[in-house]
Amino acid sequence: MKTRSRKRGAAWGAALLAVGLTAGTATATAAPAPPLSGSDGERHTVTLITGDRVVVAGQRLLSVTPGPDRDGISFHRVVRDGRLHVIPRDAARPLADGKLDLRLFDVTGLVDAGYDDAKRDTVPLIVTGDQPRSAGLEVTRALPTIGSVAAKTAKSETAGTYQALVRDPGVRKIWLDGLRKPSLDKSVAQIGAPTAWQAGYTGKGVKVAVLDSGVDQTHPDLAGREVLERNFTEDPDNSDLVGHGTHVAATVASSGARYRGVAPDAQILDGKVCSLSCAESWIVDGMQWAADQGADVINMSLGGTDTPDVDPLEQAIETLSARTGTLFVVAAGNSGGPETLSSPASADAALAVGAVNRDDSIAAFSSRGPRVGDGAPRPDVTAPGVDIVAAKASTAEIGTPVGENHVAVSGTSMATPHVAGAAALLAQQHPDWTGAQIKAALMASAKNNPALTAFDQGTGRVDLARAITTTVTADPPSLALGLQRWPHDDDEPTSEEFTVRNSGTTPVTLDLTIDADGPGGAPVPAGVFTVSPTTVTVPAGGEAKATVTADTRAATADGGYSGTVVASGGGGVELRVPVGVNREVESYDVTFEFVDAAGRPATDYFSLVIGLDNDKFLLPSGDGGTATARLPAGEYLVVNEVLTDGVKSAVLPQPSLRVGRDSTRVVADARAAKPVSITFPDPNAQPPTGDLLLNRNRNGRPLVAIGGIYAGGFDTVSLGHLGPELPAEDFTLMVNTQAAGTPVGTTPVTYRFSWVEHGKVPTGFVRAPAKRELAEVRSGFGPGSTAKTYGFGGFPVLPNGLGGFGIDTPVTSPGRSIDYATASPGVQWLWSLAQFQDGRIEAQLDSPQRVLRPGRTHREEFNHPVFGPGVPASPFPYLARAGDVIGISLPLFGDGNGNAGRSLTSSARTTLRRNGTVVGETTSAGNGRFTVPPGAADFRVETEAVRSPGVSEFTTAVGGAWTFRSDTVPGQEFAPLPLTTVRFTPALDARGTAPAGRVLRVPLVVEQQDGAANGRVRGVEVEVSFDDGKTWRGVPVVGGAALVRNADRAGYASLRAKGSDSRGNTFQQTVIRAYRVG
Repeated sequence: MKTRSRKRGAAWGAALLAVGLTAGTATATAAPAPPLSGSDGERHTVTLITGDRVVVAGQRLLSVTPGPDRDGISFHRVVRDGRLHVIPRDAARPLADGKLDLRLFDVTGLVDAGYDDAKRDTVPLIVTGDQPRSAGLEVTRALPTIGSVAAKTAKSETAGTYQALVRDPGVRKIWLDGLRKPSLDKSVAQIGAPTAWQAGYTGKGVKVAVLDSGVDQTHPDLAGREVLERNFTEDPDNSDLVGHGTHVAATVASSGARYRGVAPDAQILDGKVCSLSCAESWIVDGMQWAADQGADVINMSLGGTDTPDVDPLEQAIETLSARTGTLFVVAAGNSGGPETLSSPASADAALAVGAVNRDDSIAAFSSRGPRVGDGAPRPDVTAPGVDIVAAKASTAEIGTPVGENHVAVSGTSMATPHVAGAAALLAQQHPDWTGAQIKAALMASAKNNPALTAFDQGTGRVDLARAITTTVTADPPSLALGLQRWPHDDDEPTSEEFTVRNSGTTPVTLDLTIDADGPGGAPVPAGVFTVSPTTVTVPAGGEAKATVTADTRAATADGGYSGTVVASGGGGVELRVPVGVNREVESYDVTFEFVDAAGRPATDYFSLVIGLDNDKFLLPSGDGGTATARLPAGEYLVVNEVLTDGVKSAVLPQPSLRVGRDSTRVVADARAAKPVSITFPDPNAQPPTGDLLLNRNRNGRPLVAIGGIYAGGFDTVSLGHLGPELPAEDFTLMVNTQAAGTPVGTTPVTYRFSWVEHGKVPTGFVRAPAKRELAEVRSGFGPGSTAKTYGFGGFPVLPNGLGGFGIDTPVTSPGRSIDYATASPGVQWLWSLAQFQDGRIEAQLDSPQRVLRPGRTHREEFNHPVFGPGVPASPFPYLARAGDVIGISLPLFGDGNGNAGRSLTSSARTTLRRNGTVVGETTSAGNGRFTVPPGAADFRVETEAVRSPGVSEFTTAVGGAWTFRSDTVPGQEFAPLPLTTVRFTPALDARGTAPAGRVLRVPLVVEQQDGAANGRVRGVEVEVSFDDGKTWRGVPVVGGAALVRNADRAGYASLRAKGSDSRGNTFQQTVIRAYRVG
């Protein structure tokens, strides 16, 4: 059965549409490794488009507060592959119907983009359809090319704006205005540019638009090349703050003597659409501008995860290409592996460019086809993209320096301008050609690598020497023969015609054959692809037609088949036309039926379906109490929710749906669910919150977590199970609820309950724990500030670090709190103190995960100096390596009580050195991920940070350095690396002060990262400073403690420690203003 459309309804890949400029190195195609510890530490508040406010710490959802007039709304969260989504119940249907962009609820992505509340007070949108009529929506720019507007709504008004937009029948789609972040010597000769130059083609008179991070036109290599510039970002000018755009522009049109661009006489239109990141509306606006300015070629070295939908950038390429004839040359992406081609390279009209090494072998990072949704062959061509040397911007630097004015960078970003430059030379040679004709000529003349498939390389590496002489082209230059639905006993052959054109002065006779590859590069049985006729004669200035037929009945394996029509003739004439067809893997139409509590077809319902054997993440769509979804055979986790009378919510998860020939129907009947009822020992405990969290595991590894959050508690919630019971280790359900109790004097009291069910979801859930069954946790808080507010939370977690959310109890610091918590088997507790200023989180401290005992009293202490680096026990590593990626996530502001700590900083830097050479650097406090060369080497991590003014009088600045040796770590799991820290734990008064002029004993607590190859610490040297680190003097260390004689005057003491272990690893750390002297 044949299907041709790229669209598949509301289906998304789990990675979603996280996007970046495509310079860089290879990224793993397997599921991402577990997060580093720090990625689950720092708190962020995010207001969703619905007006609901979410507080998160990495993957952990800490709390959800419904927006104005949204009391009683429930939420679903999904944790998968390191990403957290929070979906309000009333957004599920618009998502399923395709009216909402799922990225609007990708909390991880929103934080990564800087869209959290601390950094932005509006939600940026692209609204497609009629001019939206909504109070609170401010239109920021028109995007007529795609029938849309860019707009923003104040987070204080998003709830009303959201309701108006989703109810407006003229609004077709509400997109997040997402961000795309800024991610030649031998290479120019590799594509045959010198031959074209000798023929007189240098790009003279041709306009090439570079839509990127700006172009440094002061660079000598680019003198006189830029003829027009426009800034679409919020930066004050076109300065290249990243260095990416300058490098790209120089690859196109550098006039340098040594590092000459492909089209050294081309004119550059500098469209700055990226700062440190790039809003999609800026990019679309830049595309419109470049086309309107008469650009012959538009270079876009940017991209992101493709979906079956046509997104705004893809739509803009199609519209502008058809209207103006310009050619968009777009990077294929740097994700490597099959079916990773990025958007907007996936647009039909785009010329999608992959990257090759200098020997024309495919670069490991280069994204490959087939295209998502229809199996079309992509990329179209390849070009050099590894260690490309070009101009360095004076205001920024990426890559590896080569002399003073150039850098070497790798990525499909670097391959793309080679092709844009090549297109400029053809535009000069053929000024009457359209972009489509230039694309066809570049594809027709590319040099094929027989070791690669069409899904790897398209037609091959661009070859200008052939391109300027080629006279034979194909239209269209590639063929997508669609998707043949499973089962294949009713498949019918599908055909596409293409036209061979001959612009030469003599007829050309061509023999037509097909080279083909099956799934995974396997041989293709005879008859899968045929071409007819097998010989064509194309008259001079004329054309001939041929037809390619795909007959998947002849195939034996399911999956994507790629091929190339090879048209060869005398005199070395050769034309290649990529073809592709997708023989769908075993798949089924699954029906979901919903019945309310009265036994009627439900009117308010939804399902979340998560693939456990694939990357499916979808909300099936349908009316009348039913929904359908096309699913490949395999195992899925499904959460169904059915509402009755708009109030009663029946939650009916199916932890294991095995889609197959005998399993294509799910019935969610609310009558099969029973109430959830939890009673607190304190009848005045208010207001309760409810949280259900389902965890699916396999072989001990978490696959996915889905949860329901009920801001008003469980009063209207019932629970039931669908499908088979699973082994206890493969499925858990956490039932969590918390409420504020009656204070004891001025000490707040909070009840925090959590239970774990294994193997199946219970039918109903009733608990009424007595106070004697609970653990009592008494917590104390050290010196703080009356100008600050503090919140203390307790969060139930599983041993693997996943867990439920909680409520922040208002406390004072100094001060105390009392918590009564369940001590359920399999549940641990993480305690967290957060410091706020005007509602903004300034600092936080997180305890290690604790095991509680029923009827016992446990004590916790927080916020006592000295603050500094620490590595308390954690299920996630702080310093680790996976493959050749080293990740650092080190909390630099832990307290003297052994809690991990983080803080707002005014400046920070983290650097990784390999054998003494800088590998990379970030401006983040103790955080970074760096790709390193394979093999063993000596490494040094350096970090320093200055606290933001007013956060704390203690540890106003901190720094550290650690050395270790590391080799490539096989696989994708992060393996801990050696890491040692020293905590200073002196006895201080309630204000963090030690007496002046006296000897203070400072016990040293040495911590080493769990699971790492640490050696035995040989000793620790300690120094003290009383002038904020200007001068230092050593102090004796006796019996595991430093003996510090304090200065005779009031002030602050700073401390510094260093040491090594028996395996040669070293450590040193510095804390400025460790404690007060007075």
